[in-house]
Amino acid sequence: MTRNAEPSYQFGPFQLDLSEHVLLRDGQRVPLTPKVFDVLRLLVQNSGHLVTKEMLLTEVWPGSFVEEANINRSISVLRKALGESALGQTYIETVPKLGYRFLAPVAEVPLAGLESRAPTPDRVAVDLGADHGDSRFVSSRAVAGTVVALVAVGFGCYAVLGLREREKHAAILTPVHKQVTFTGIEAAPTLSPDGRRVAYVSYGSPERTVMVQELAGGRPLPIFSAPEVGRLRWSPDGSDLMFWSRGGGKNGIYVMPQLGGTPRRVAGGLFTACWSPDGSTIAVAQYLAAKISFLDLRTREPRTVALTGVHRWIWDMDWSPITNQLVFASDDNEGHYSIWTMRPDGSSQNRILVGDTEISSARWAPGAAGIYYSRRANETVSLNKLIRQPGDGAWKAVEAPLVSGLETDGAFAVSADGGSLVYSRSSFHSNLWTVEVGGSATSPRLETRELTHGTSLIERPRVSPDGNWVAFNIGRESLANVYIMPITGGAPKQLTFLKSFSVGPVWSPDGKSIAFVSTESGTRRVWLVAANGGSARALSSDHVSDTSEVVWSSASRILYQQVENRNFQGLDLQSQQERPLVRDGSVGWIASPVPSPDGKRIAVAWNRRPTRGIWIIDGEQGRETPLYEAPTPPLVIGWSADGTSIYALDGGRPIYRGLFARFGETLTEAKILKVSVSDGKAQSIALPFNEVGGVSMTPDGRTFVCAVYSSRSDVWVVSDFDTLPGHQSARR
Repeated sequence: MTRNAEPSYQFGPFQLDLSEHVLLRDGQRVPLTPKVFDVLRLLVQNSGHLVTKEMLLTEVWPGSFVEEANINRSISVLRKALGESALGQTYIETVPKLGYRFLAPVAEVPLAGLESRAPTPDRVAVDLGADHGDSRFVSSRAVAGTVVALVAVGFGCYAVLGLREREKHAAILTPVHKQVTFTGIEAAPTLSPDGRRVAYVSYGSPERTVMVQELAGGRPLPIFSAPEVGRLRWSPDGSDLMFWSRGGGKNGIYVMPQLGGTPRRVAGGLFTACWSPDGSTIAVAQYLAAKISFLDLRTREPRTVALTGVHRWIWDMDWSPITNQLVFASDDNEGHYSIWTMRPDGSSQNRILVGDTEISSARWAPGAAGIYYSRRANETVSLNKLIRQPGDGAWKAVEAPLVSGLETDGAFAVSADGGSLVYSRSSFHSNLWTVEVGGSATSPRLETRELTHGTSLIERPRVSPDGNWVAFNIGRESLANVYIMPITGGAPKQLTFLKSFSVGPVWSPDGKSIAFVSTESGTRRVWLVAANGGSARALSSDHVSDTSEVVWSSASRILYQQVENRNFQGLDLQSQQERPLVRDGSVGWIASPVPSPDGKRIAVAWNRRPTRGIWIIDGEQGRETPLYEAPTPPLVIGWSADGTSIYALDGGRPIYRGLFARFGETLTEAKILKVSVSDGKAQSIALPFNEVGGVSMTPDGRTFVCAVYSSRSDVWVVSDFDTLPGHQSARR
């Protein structure tokens, strides 16, 4: 048999044989997986030179999407295989932020010299149909004897090494990502229990549509449409889909056959829910009520369990068929995120993880041997795992994430066998645009102009009192700062240089100061900085809501939204005394207060029952009067200069964008309302953008500054995402 003429390389006691795809140390095989071998080959062939991470991804994982963590893991395995720590020899140098360099002297071994070496038990050449005159070929009897001996040795080694070797090899598998949709408008996916189908939401106009698609191929099947739909969950037997819907008379949680049919409304209002293991019951979280309701789908009999601890919002839930326990991810009023477990009767409620970064999903691993959860890290999300400790059974987080660097909203789903994970890869950014309104009330004319450019996330614009400047924030969650720029355009000027989340700038009435909310001190507080720059200083207590809403109500008083979003506190800058904006904050959530030009009244968005919408609060007389009714209150953005009209932002189909956006959401089909203070009648102007975040206006009401989003989202499936020892996947 003629060998492929590939070179072999010698360095120290090692020989890298490319033809046989083997690494030898003093003639003995060093086990490496194919990908780790390819990483070593690339480093050795470029010995003494930098091998960038991009080169490694392109050469070793062509055509696949993998994270840098896979490179780091492969390098770590290589260093252990080469015995760097034991021998004191350094073979691989890390070049920070760039890549790696192979340091050891490398010599290419001639092919002839390699062939003359006697075969060892690790390397036997066999060819039953070749010329017996060649010393590389042996008789069939000798071959059979050799094979039997090798098989016996192999089984002996397996019995000795067993699980250790299998776990070592499993630990260096790498997640493989496969794109499922390609239109840029799909999100919120879930996997069928058998991992063969995916359901997701298509964000096309005019409504959002639930789609079901075979992963092996075929056209997606639309089964349900509504203005808003999401939170898809497959039933345990794969026959039905459960989802949440709102708008168009389709409000609540619905169940319907996976291939289409009549949707059945099973619960109203809230949307975080999961199935029981046998599919007979659904658990539904109640927002701000610290309760989970259990609805028997056969009898329609509900029961409710009260939760211990403080739970503001339950982001995700899952029900284990092994332990009959629920796991859920929640947050509290102080901005802490937690993972809890409990039994369906409400007993054994245990908080097993707590932190300050967003945890938006939690799902049981196969066999209940672990819990997968997502955690936001600056601009991206990582998939992590909790595992039980032997002995006391305590839960412990695995130090390194399973998958990192995901551009996603943090939601995911796992097939029942643990072999596949699905998520939506979503990338987005925003820029500021101005919209100048001309023409007449019946035939408005809009002129648009882009103020900022690029792929940063720019949000929460506020126009200065003289209409000449715009304040805003640039950054992402956990790190953002305040900037200003002329409303006519130009280079942004950075005002704050804090290493924290600093957002929501608002101008003082004289335009000389800017208030904002920052986490610089470890908790959210109101801060102040001069409009022309300088050092920022903290003002308020630490009871600011994570909406980071703040506004000047007068030259000496700042309003900031309290935790739970049911009231605003008025902070007097001279006396440092605080008092609430409304008398009774329990009647509904209140948002976006804007004082009238004379400072005597404040317009707010209030979901106060029975009249949700825009209200006017009279500061002198203490009256609270509804003005404009709407199921979802529009956000107030300003008053007309003469105080006869109120401007507000309305729209449909909100998209969650995290705490960087105002109230965490943006709007599609956004429009500006002009509401008459005398009779509550409104005129509207549609904004010419697909997705809009914060909006501000000049004092004359002719120019609006909008945070305009650009985004794409598609469904991806990941295999081999959990490479930890002990992971139970039926596909392995």
